[in-house]
Amino acid sequence: MKTNEELQGMTHDELVAYTQNLQRESEEYKKSMLYYSEEKKKIESKFDNFKNMVKSLVVLVD
Repeated sequence: MKTNEELQGMTHDELVAYTQNLQRESEEYKKSMLYYSEEKKKIESKFDNFKNMVKSLVVLVD
């Protein structure tokens, strides 16, 4: 992140380029977070299925 003085010293074109870069990084971060969120949900779902399978086996054994 740039300081206020650095931003004020930039030309209009530099500010536009800097803003576009920040927007691109923000979009990449958002996509990354969505990906990891979906992967987390998949893992949790697999774990829940495993727990339910183990519970069912315990009931069958008893």
